[in-house]
Amino acid sequence: MDLTFFAIVIMGGWVVAIGAAGLVMVLRPGGAAIRIAGASAAAGAPTGPREEILLGGDAEVLGNVRGRVETVQLRPETRELQSIGLATGLETQTVPETAILSADGRVVRLTESWIESPDGSDGKAATLRRDMAVKGTDGKRLGRLRLVGFDRASGKVTALVIAGRGTPSQRLVPMDRVREVGPSGVVLDLRSSDWMKLQPFATDWEIRQAVMDQLEADPQLRIAQRSISVDVEDQVVTLRGYATDSSQTEQVARLIRSIPGVLQIDRKLITDEDLSRAVTEVIRRNLATSAAKVQVSAHDGTVDITGEAPDRATARAVDRVASQVPGVQVVHNAVAVRGPAAATA
Repeated sequence: MDLTFFAIVIMGGWVVAIGAAGLVMVLRPGGAAIRIAGASAAAGAPTGPREEILLGGDAEVLGNVRGRVETVQLRPETRELQSIGLATGLETQTVPETAILSADGRVVRLTESWIESPDGSDGKAATLRRDMAVKGTDGKRLGRLRLVGFDRASGKVTALVIAGRGTPSQRLVPMDRVREVGPSGVVLDLRSSDWMKLQPFATDWEIRQAVMDQLEADPQLRIAQRSISVDVEDQVVTLRGYATDSSQTEQVARLIRSIPGVLQIDRKLITDEDLSRAVTEVIRRNLATSAAKVQVSAHDGTVDITGEAPDRATARAVDRVASQVPGVQVVHNAVAVRGPAAATA
């Protein structure tokens, strides 16, 4: 009786141990950590805008959702983007890098068709998964993986975006700082204390949307929205168009600087003051128009010119010369011909 009870206990222990091991294998995929190659001269620097793959984001074909991005695979020895894994209902589909048309941090846009690898995967690839744990060299967790950035021209993965502590919570980690990718997550070549030193991150779409929302919410700048275009590339905001004066330009720049994730502002705005001054100067200095006495005003690229010219040829030249000034969209030439010259003409 005692031996039977002892045998039952042993068998029960084995069942529990096997079940626990199976559960661990399910919750924590097996496999060794894969070392990621460091930067080299062959790797090259990014040569164009950064493409951004949101893990968990939609993948579209001709505007129709094809699936959800679950994984990104890269070649560890070259850091080249190899493929993405799409969750499409009950199965996962492997999409090669060549099928990616664009990725803007929200949606990955794909070609209409592509050829999958025979087994749908590559055992040598490093796999980046949604919400993967990210740790520092001291073993402390920094956050979870949210997004993968790559350079379209070279095809190389250039950065990871991690969601962690602090404000802003998302930080950009260059691939130079990624040491390895494995079952337990991503290990970075930095300590947890370096977290707040990393570059804050927001997608270009998020930044542009925030800029437009902020301009719309400010009664003084709402009208300026019509004459200012906002472009965002790799977190650098470029402003083009027209502003009333330098005060309005500075007000817009100050608003944009307050938006999380903005790294730099490139002001290419032309103020009404600058434009009217530039047109006045070019009329005064040009031999064909220097004899004219004019007054110039500008608003959103439209220039109004009044005054007098000694003859019709000079008056017509004013129109031509003013139109050639950068930023001038429309010229309203109201210059009159003065004195005897008018009668002679």
